[in-house]
Amino acid sequence: DWWLRPAFFSSRPTRPQSLALVHSRERIPPRVATRRGQGRPRRSDFMPRPDARAASGTARPTRGPPTHPSVVRVHSPSVSNLSSLIATGEPFVASGLLSGWAALGWTPRGLASSPLGAAETCVRLHRIAPLAVPFEGEGVYVQATLAEFGRWLEGGGSRAGLDGGNLSAFPRSEYTGYCDYQEMAALFASEPDALAAVDWSHVLAAAHLSEVVASGADSHAADGSRSTLWLGSEGAGTPAHYDAYGVNFVAQCAGAKRWRLSPPPSCERERGGDAAWPLRPTRVPYEESSVFARSDDSGRSSCPQLSCPSSRPSSWLYEVELCAGETLFVPRHWWHAVVTTSRHSLSINTWLEAAQDTAERVREAVVRLLASALIRAARRAMSAEDLRPAEEPACGWVNPTEQLSESAGDDLALLSGAVARVGGAGGSPRLPEITRDLERLGGAGGEAGAGGGGEAGGGEAGGG
Repeated sequence: DWWLRPAFFSSRPTRPQSLALVHSRERIPPRVATRRGQGRPRRSDFMPRPDARAASGTARPTRGPPTHPSVVRVHSPSVSNLSSLIATGEPFVASGLLSGWAALGWTPRGLASSPLGAAETCVRLHRIAPLAVPFEGEGVYVQATLAEFGRWLEGGGSRAGLDGGNLSAFPRSEYTGYCDYQEMAALFASEPDALAAVDWSHVLAAAHLSEVVASGADSHAADGSRSTLWLGSEGAGTPAHYDAYGVNFVAQCAGAKRWRLSPPPSCERERGGDAAWPLRPTRVPYEESSVFARSDDSGRSSCPQLSCPSSRPSSWLYEVELCAGETLFVPRHWWHAVVTTSRHSLSINTWLEAAQDTAERVREAVVRLLASALIRAARRAMSAEDLRPAEEPACGWVNPTEQLSESAGDDLALLSGAVARVGGAGGSPRLPEITRDLERLGGAGGEAGAGGGGEAGGGEAGGG
């Protein structure tokens, strides 16, 4: 078995002549003789010579680059241990934190037959496309109840649309469905008992000890009132992005999802910059608090599943298969891409406000102000046929679920409040420079004066 040793896979393997007969079926090495004295050859004694493998076209095993490193996994950590893990700023998976969750038993079939199934929701559907996680703007949105979507998830083949309501037109075998980003407080407004099926008390106690979350996050509810539900079919997911605010805890209640994570952009620059890692932030499509990875000309994510380039050290990327009963911690600003790997998946997450979020809200308010002005100007030009509609990317300028302000005055008020919170007491700030910038962006400053009333035109921003 000398060719099975690591030395054999070097660039120039050497075959010792003294072992030339080890491949003969008529020779049984004495070291493999059994207790009864009957020689029994090993499989490795009859493996073909390396030159025979090459002649037959059989690929020779190679020692490729190392695979994705494993995240830390812990079972039933104490509050202090969990706090220490959070403080490291690295992702980890904890099991045993959901033992008291009633939501751990939720399934599509169970939701369809329970009072929770009457909840009205919206399902995003995409045609099945292997090796791609499409953007939200590339899908079709259908109104349905949780019961209808649960039956659709359990269906298959020609019976995919039975009792599916509006989903009947979308065969289960041809589409992926995702009921994503559903705020549980709104989704189960008529069934408040459903919020008690979630219990983040253990996580909250550890997060506060770690000093990672903001001091004002003490009021975060331990039940599901500030949680989000994600229910989808195999292949449903989210393209590469990072969240502008908070740290993220994800509880996998049913099924499995594959998470791929990379350090935030600041860490990427420290570890080698543009040449080391291909993820680049973009605000197209625009969504408040979500920063997507830059897209290619087709409008799809340039690396929708965070594929690993050969030039990048493997320690830059984590890959996690999150299974039912496990909880994943996603640190602040970490890139992540998610895809469902089981037939269906149900997860619940919550974001805890981070200490840096106050300053981050100013940044997001500026982005919203400028993005809204540019998009309003572009839409006016398109209506006047000055800009061809085909120039809008496939993913759209704005995510379908994102609501832009009617006027720049609303955006200025948002920015004013964000800056005031950073400066503490002292009133609202003055923003004349922002107003002048808006005027240069296709007359958006005029919209601010007209649409925003005195607040932007003659009030704080304009006249202040």
